[in-house]
Amino acid sequence: MASSPKLFRFLLVLGLAVFVTACGDLGVNDVATITVSPISATVGINQSQLFSAVAKNSVGMIVSATPTWSVVGSVGTISTNGLFTAGGVVGTGYIVATAGSATGSTEVTITTNGWLVGQLTNPDFGFIQNIKVYLTGYETTYYDFSDTEGRYSISGIPAGTYEAKTASSTLFQSSSIEVTIVSGETTTWNVTIDTQPGTPTIPTTTLPSF
Repeated sequence: MASSPKLFRFLLVLGLAVFVTACGDLGVNDVATITVSPISATVGINQSQLFSAVAKNSVGMIVSATPTWSVVGSVGTISTNGLFTAGGVVGTGYIVATAGSATGSTEVTITTNGWLVGQLTNPDFGFIQNIKVYLTGYETTYYDFSDTEGRYSISGIPAGTYEAKTASSTLFQSSSIEVTIVSGETTTWNVTIDTQPGTPTIPTTTLPSF
């Protein structure tokens, strides 16, 4: 027997009511997982890093939740909005976000060291690869060679002021600059390298216009 229009409308309204009620119940108690970002962090002593958290329910939907933040290990403190402030001692700990019965965490490392990164280029030759970049006086400790895109990265440098330098080659001159490395931070030195005197430039061809 065919269902009557009234019965159909009743079942439709009932189904919508159940759906709305279920959606309305999603809250802190429905949080199944919490993911903390960034996945890991290295922070300089007495420096700050903001962490965030994404909460999802048991079916993988993002739900609204205000997590409680905490720090495991004597590495610093964290505010209610996820702003972590490192202490003055080197070490490793964890940042933990909790909502209901769900928790998520990420590792944080406190360091006195910093990084020097950059890119080597030349107006005629573009990216310059396989050039050594180093700190004067620490040529065998803090150095790197530029890759195919001219990029280099030197890590683990103690905070302080140094002379950074590029090694010369048969084609390119050396270049240097004074850099200040800050604990937990990245200093960038992008270098435009000059060619050696007498090096021919790459010819360019100008096409005639018609």
